Amino acid sequence: MQVIADFFVHSKAEMEEKLNAAVKAAQTGNHAHPRCGLLVMRHDFHHFSVALSPKVPFGSIIENDFAARPHVSIAIV
Repeated sequence: MQVIADFFVHSKAEMEEKLNAAVKAAQTGNHAHPRCGLLVMRHDFHHFSVALSPKVPFGSIIENDFAARPHVSIAIV
C-alpha cells in the first residue's frame, strides 16, 4: 500500500476539498499504478488517508470508515 495523502480537517468543506485533491492526484499523477485501486480511510472524524492498494481492484475506490461504529466498508465502482 502506498499512502498518497494523510491529513486532518476542521470542516466538511475542507474534508471534501482535500479528499477530492488527493483522489485526483492518485488517479492522474505519478502515483497511478495499473494494478492498484484507491483506498480512502477515515481514521476518526478529522483524520483521513488516501492510498493506492493492490487489494483494491484497479479503477475502484474503497472507503473504510473507522470512525463509524460498527466498522463500515463501502465500495465505489
